[in-house]
Amino acid sequence: MWRTIALAVLALSGCTSQSPRDTAPRAPYPSSRVVRGIDWDFATLETHRQAHGSDLWPCAWAVDDALYCAWGDGGGFDGDDDHIGRVSLGFARVIGMPSAADPAAVVGRNVWGALPYAETSATFGGKVGSLTAVGGVLYAHGGFWTSDVTRDPAQRSGRGPLSTVAWSGDGAHSWHLAPWSSRAPLGAFLDRGRDSPADIPPYVLLYTMHAGDDRHLYLERTRPARLLEDPAAPGVREFFAGLTFWRRAPRWSADPRAARPVFEDAHHVEGPTVTLDRGLGRYLLTAGHYASGNDDDSSAGQVGLFEAPNPWGPWRTIGYYEQWGGAALNRETHGDFLGLRIPSKWISSEGTELWAVFSGPRSFDAFNLVRARLIVRGER
Repeated sequence: MWRTIALAVLALSGCTSQSPRDTAPRAPYPSSRVVRGIDWDFATLETHRQAHGSDLWPCAWAVDDALYCAWGDGGGFDGDDDHIGRVSLGFARVIGMPSAADPAAVVGRNVWGALPYAETSATFGGKVGSLTAVGGVLYAHGGFWTSDVTRDPAQRSGRGPLSTVAWSGDGAHSWHLAPWSSRAPLGAFLDRGRDSPADIPPYVLLYTMHAGDDRHLYLERTRPARLLEDPAAPGVREFFAGLTFWRRAPRWSADPRAARPVFEDAHHVEGPTVTLDRGLGRYLLTAGHYASGNDDDSSAGQVGLFEAPNPWGPWRTIGYYEQWGGAALNRETHGDFLGLRIPSKWISSEGTELWAVFSGPRSFDAFNLVRARLIVRGER
């Protein structure tokens, strides 16, 4: 069945070019001055799809040059089915660089999941929304199930009640949970590139949304050594508090009441991700939107792509879509926006070629790859 649907998507979408002035008129920011358009190539949707039945797919570029990605409610790459090797939460190692001509150029292997479909057995479940790699350690933000809160945590569907940080120091073979749970949104890590123990950043940046406010995105930072501490504890995080008047430098405050939004969309913000494009020297932000305010109306096709010179902006629009990918994709993914993710590893050295990952319900409940080319100003 999924092959039939995928072929329909392929026939309807193919390779599309989108310039900022062709996008939906309600984009929250003006058109980019750096990127005048983007070509999306959806021809790989059927040929490059893997890990059928598994969704979400946040990824981090680790020190061993692999991407480590989390999936939810499925068998991952080795189970490749919604039921075979199914776990509530799994972690996979993904190697290779995508190639339009070679679907086998990217290989995923379940590291932590259901035996014998993974290298080690999952011991808890839940949902992971964001991953990062710092100093040889993987960190995952999510809502988790453990044996303390449910009888069968590795199979319990949905986001668990323990909102905390999981971490692994051995390449995702074993995972541990921080000894706290927060009611505050934990945030999405900035993907700044490959982890290097020789180049540990002074701060890790996270994008967060405040409870009851789904129109604004905020920016926080924390020291790498404090990533496992409760973010609600005083001094663990600092909040972006705007720019200085003269130098336009960022101000940071330990007082959460001083936080100022770095991104906003009147049509709601869903599943934001931010990646540093080193080749262009810009930050790329993706976020879903749905004007109704009801997330049941969302889909993978309602997404925006923005760029900025700094993690806090100012943002400009590259593309803002209501039907990204075509009618068939939007029909199949209606009712769920699970994020459009751009792993920094899969951005070319010049910064204009990239591959993105997304998932959704039904046939798109999988590891889906789509290629894009950014058309920069002055380029013909």
